[in-house]
This record gives sequence, C-alpha cells and structure tokens, in this order.
Amino acid sequence: MKGKNFYVYAFTGGLMVGALAFLFLFVLFLQDLKATSSQLEDLTPSLTSRIYDVKGRLIGELFTERRDYVAFAEVPDLLKKAFLASEDQRFYSHPGIDFQGILRALWQDLINLEIVEGASTITQQLSRSRFLTPKQVWDRKIKEIFLSLTLERKYTKEQIFEAYLNQIYLGHGVYGVKTAAKTYFGKELHDLNLAEIAMLVGIARSPSNFSPYVNFQVAQRQQKRVLQRMRMLGFITEEDVQKALATPIVLSGLEKNPSLAPHFVDYLLKELGENFDERTIFSGGLKIYTTLDKDIQKVANEALQGSGYEGGIICIDPQSGYIKAMVGGKNYEESKFNRATQAYRQPGSTFKPFIYAASIDSGFTLSDVLVDEPLVFPNGWKPENYERKFRGPITLREALEGSVNIIGIKLLQGTGIDKVITYARRMGIKSQLRRDLSLALGTSEVNLLELTNAYSAFANQGMVPEPIAILRVEDMKGQILYEKKPVLHQVLSPDTAYIMARLLQGVIERGTGKRANIGRPAGGKTGTTEDFIDAWFIGFNPDLVCGIYLGNDDRTPLGSQKTGGIIAAPLFAKVMKEALKDIPVHDFSRPENVVETEVCSKTGLLPSDSCQTVVLPFKRGRVPQGVCISCPKQ
Repeated sequence: MKGKNFYVYAFTGGLMVGALAFLFLFVLFLQDLKATSSQLEDLTPSLTSRIYDVKGRLIGELFTERRDYVAFAEVPDLLKKAFLASEDQRFYSHPGIDFQGILRALWQDLINLEIVEGASTITQQLSRSRFLTPKQVWDRKIKEIFLSLTLERKYTKEQIFEAYLNQIYLGHGVYGVKTAAKTYFGKELHDLNLAEIAMLVGIARSPSNFSPYVNFQVAQRQQKRVLQRMRMLGFITEEDVQKALATPIVLSGLEKNPSLAPHFVDYLLKELGENFDERTIFSGGLKIYTTLDKDIQKVANEALQGSGYEGGIICIDPQSGYIKAMVGGKNYEESKFNRATQAYRQPGSTFKPFIYAASIDSGFTLSDVLVDEPLVFPNGWKPENYERKFRGPITLREALEGSVNIIGIKLLQGTGIDKVITYARRMGIKSQLRRDLSLALGTSEVNLLELTNAYSAFANQGMVPEPIAILRVEDMKGQILYEKKPVLHQVLSPDTAYIMARLLQGVIERGTGKRANIGRPAGGKTGTTEDFIDAWFIGFNPDLVCGIYLGNDDRTPLGSQKTGGIIAAPLFAKVMKEALKDIPVHDFSRPENVVETEVCSKTGLLPSDSCQTVVLPFKRGRVPQGVCISCPKQ
C-alpha cells in the first residue's frame, strides 16, 4: 500500500512540476506570443501578384515568396495522404503536438547532445514557417509548441492543413504545392500522378538537397520513402508502389524567363506604390491588368536589340493613351535605367512640329515661303542646317520634310517663343523649355514618353490622352480595387491636327523619314542632335504612335551620319508594320473645314502646266490664290 502511494505521489508531483514549468515558460514567452497573436487572425500566406497584358496574358510577377493559392477541396486526396504519411501520420488525432514523436526526438537529441531530430507536426511546421524563424533553437521550439496549441484551438484541422499546403517551401524560390507542381512537372495539381506526388512530397523535408533539379537520385530515394510510408499506412497498395516507381518522371525544366517588359514593370510600381502598401503589392496576390500588348512589346524588344544601339521605344494608342510597348534599354540586368521615361535628351528636329502647329494657328500655311539663308545673331550665334548649305526661298512644307533648321528658327521668330512653348505645354511636354531661338533646334531636353504622347494630337484629331499603364487591379477574389479610364484633352483644333498629320506624312513620303515608310498612311519626324549624339524618330498613324530614341548614356556620339532618319526611322517601320499587321488600313480623317488642293511643289502656288505638284491641306479661306509662273516649261 505504501509502494502504491509512493507512485501516486511521485506521479502527482511530476504533474505539478510539469505544470509549473509549463506556466513558467508561458509567462517567459508571453510578450513574444502576444506580438505574434495578431498574426494568427489570418492564415493567408504571402501570395504572388501577377501582371497581365491588355489581352490577359502574363507578362510579369511581383512576390516576396512565389506562390499560388489553392483551396483544400482542390488538392488531390492522394497528395494530402502523401503529406500525412511523410510528415504527420497522427495529424487528425493529436492536439497540435505529437507527444510520441517528441519523446523519440528528445531521446535522440540527448544521445547526441545536440538537436539532430525534430518531431514537428504539420501544425508545428505551419507555426514555424508562418510565424517564427526556422532556426533550430530551444526557445523557438517552445514558442512553436505554444503557437501550435493555439492554432489547433482557433482553427479546424482542414484550415490548418490548407494553410500548410500553401505555406510550405518547396525549393527554387517556390512556395506552396500548386506552384511547385508547375515548377517541377509543368502540371496543375489535379494532373499529377502518384509518382510525381511522392517526389513532390519528398522534396519538402529538405528542398535544397532533395530537389530533383539538384540531385535526381536523392529525389528518387525520397520518393520511394514517401511511397513506402503511404503503403505502410494503407493509403496505397504494394502494386501501386511498384507501378509508381516504374513511372518515368519528366521534369518541366527550370526555365529562366526574363520579364518581357521589366522597365514597364518598374514604371507600374510607382503607380502601384501610390495606391497600395508594399505588402499588398508584393504579397497580396493581386491581378494587375495593364495596357501593354505582349506582341507589340516583343517586336519592340527585338527591334532595339537588333539595332546595336542603346536607347528606348514607346508605343501608345493615341485614342486611349494605352501604353502598348515600353522598352527602356537593351539589357535590364545590366542597367535598370529606363531610357523611355528617365532619359532626358535633346530631341533635335522632333521638336519642330510644335512650332509648325502653333504657326498654322497663327495664320501660316504649308505653301508659305521663307528664305533659307545664313543667320547671324548679336550674340555671335550662327545656326546652320544639317547639310551645311542654304536653299534660298522654300515652302514651309518642303522645309519640314527636309528638316531645315533656318526655317524652323524663322518660323519660331514669326510665331513667337511664348506661343510655341504654350502649345508644347498644352500637348503634354512637361520638361523645362528654353525661352530662346535655340528651341527650334530641339535643345531643350525632354523624355521619350512625353514627346511620343504629344504626337498623339496629330494622330487623333487634336486630342492628347493621358498615358495609361494600368487598366485595373483586382484582389485574389476578382474584386476591383483600382481602375483607370482614358482621359483625353483637346489641345489642337481638328483642322490644325489634320494639316500637321498630312505635313508629317510628307516627311515619310518625300523627306528625311523615308526609311519609316510602313505601306499605309503615317506621319512622323526625324531628329538628330549635334555630333550625332542623339537620334530620334517619332511617328504615328490613326491607330498607334511610336517613338524611337537612340543614344549612349555617356553622351558619346553614335557615329558619323547616324541620324534619326538613318538608324531610328527603320526601327519605327519594323515595329509599326508588325503591330498593325492585323489592323485594317486607316487614313487620317479630314475635317469639313479643311480642303486639299494641288499646288506647285516648289512655290506652293496654284500650279501651271509646267509645275511638279503636291496635294496639300489648307483651312478654308487660306488656299493659295496666285498661279505659279516660276517653273520652266518642260
């Protein structure tokens, strides 16, 4: 009787000591647990946010942990059983802690005088990976136990298992079973066979060592271990094991998929950052639908890569402001600098259309004649034309087609610097502009995005859209969190816009932009800065505006004769032809107040029988009245 009392007292004493120890540890870690408790309210792990093009095709991902979420009901039953067999066979019966496993692990740790074996349940693994650091230290282990017990009280087994399947790290930057299935086998979860399921589960214990991409033989041994555990627990038969072991494993391959539009993604992040916090952007599983067109982006990438020059390309829908392509450089890994939005460079003669648009509204016509001649200003400035020669009397039409600097300066004088700056501002040029006559030569630095978008006015009846990159942002349930709609501003009259479109069409048909011909109505302007440092071509048709900028970051010359017409215009043609290949041919829409009249190509007057002619647009009441008598008879 006394012996029995001894055991009772000993047992009771042990329970009391254990309870006191447990209470002591609980108080010791209470503050840490309180700090963590708020996180227990949400078991949703960090999710990958995805960026889609205008047609719903994936173009980029944002994540801290690369993961796709899968609901428990969508996880194959065999996969659940494989994890139970491999990681926690008593999951549905223990309270979050497997005491049998703990005793076994403690014995092994004591024998080796270090932590060599864990006994982590699925709940403990979730606690550790979701709320704690994975480092194997005693205090972390104790916190893990408390957290696991708390989780089991707060959530159902199914909720815990679902969270675990989505939280677990499976190697190569991949989290969760859904993303892992695609990474290793290129399949959705429901398409996995038993062999693939067993190998996938086998990776979980040590992704850096058991990944088949790291060591296929080791991965096969883990696969066999999982299959045998499943057979031992009665989840599958021996026949299933042998059949699975005989099934060939075909890995999908770890492809390095460089982003199609990395500079565009960086551009998006600024707008996203103004509307969402960083955790939501990178961990919220957002669906970000953009204006980019994957097909146009691809050809723009190829065009710049094939050119052999540094630079940028922007394509915009002039009717909506949708940015259809953005190339910020040849190699994003070498330079994150976005030459389409961050490079401020002299635009050269691509600035001249702002002068011409303002001059048309000041009463000038394309048939007006100015004299191309040497100019000397009081400060000693002696501007020159590109060819270092002067042409004498020349029409405004021919002057722009030939990009004659002297006429640009004279036209700026006649129209007024302030008026031209006002027009440029109205059309969307936000960069600082010099208030002197060098403005006509494009000496004020601008960026490619603002310059290209401004040309939308010529393509779209005088309206300039605000550039749009993001259409809408949805959460993982498809609810719209953010949305942008097109906003357009009438910055030119439709009459002036049409006259400018036809004028710039002549640049491609007869002038410096012949290499930009795309076989359908289109206008544009070349630009080249002094010493061939920068080369530009900004062009458009009614469906698309594309700007090309080429130049070295250190502002060293591109090379002799590397003008906008020679090296930038062909890139425009390449991009536009591909971008518009499936779109019907559209011409510029002529307003009722504009008439098109045949005039002498040299004098701009009504032609005589001996004149070579060109058809030009005029506002009603401004058609030339005189007849050319200067052209010699043939």
